[in-house]
Amino acid sequence: MLGTEKQPKSINFLEAVYSPNDIWSSAYLWLTEVGKYLLIAVEVVVLGVFFSRFILDRKNNDLTEQVNSQVVLLSNDTWRTNAALFENYQVLFSDIKKVRTEQSINSLIVSELIGGIPSTLTLESFSFNGNRVSFQISASSLEAVTNYETALKNNSDYYDVKFSINKDSTEINVVISFGLTSSSEKK
Repeated sequence: MLGTEKQPKSINFLEAVYSPNDIWSSAYLWLTEVGKYLLIAVEVVVLGVFFSRFILDRKNNDLTEQVNSQVVLLSNDTWRTNAALFENYQVLFSDIKKVRTEQSINSLIVSELIGGIPSTLTLESFSFNGNRVSFQISASSLEAVTNYETALKNNSDYYDVKFSINKDSTEINVVISFGLTSSSEKK
C-alpha cells in the first residue's frame, strides 16, 4: 500500500513482533516501560514532601505555643518593671562612662576646699562649677570669718575672692566665691 512496511513473519516468541522505527513510537514505548517507574518515584517524593509538611507544621505549632507561653510570662508586671529598671541602669552606666571619660575628677580639690574651712565656721552650702567655687558658711564670731578671708586672699591658688557678710542677731552668714587657678586644678 502507501508506504507501509511489511513486518517479517516469525514464529520466535522471544523476539518482539513490533519494533518501532520512528521517534514517536520509541518515545511511547520508553514512556510505558521506563517512564512509569520514574513517574511513580516522583509521586512518592511529592507525597513524602506533602506529609512531611504536616509533621513540620506540628513542630512549628509546638514552638508557637512555647513562644506564646513565654510572652505571657514576660508580660507580667514584675518583669516589665525589672526590664525598665535594668534599662535605666544601662542608660545610667552609659552616662557614667561618658562623664568619666569627658569630665575631670575634682574630688581632691573639693576635699581640700572643705577640709580648709576652720572648725569655728559651719558650712551651709557648697557649689563647684568649672573653676568657680561658692560657699555659704555661718559663724558665731566675726573674727573667725576675717581670719578665713585673709587666708583665702593670701593663697595664690585662688583668685577673685569675694565675701558677702550678713549679720543676724545671733549668727553671721557669709557667702564666699572665688576662682581656682590652673595650678590648683591640676593637683
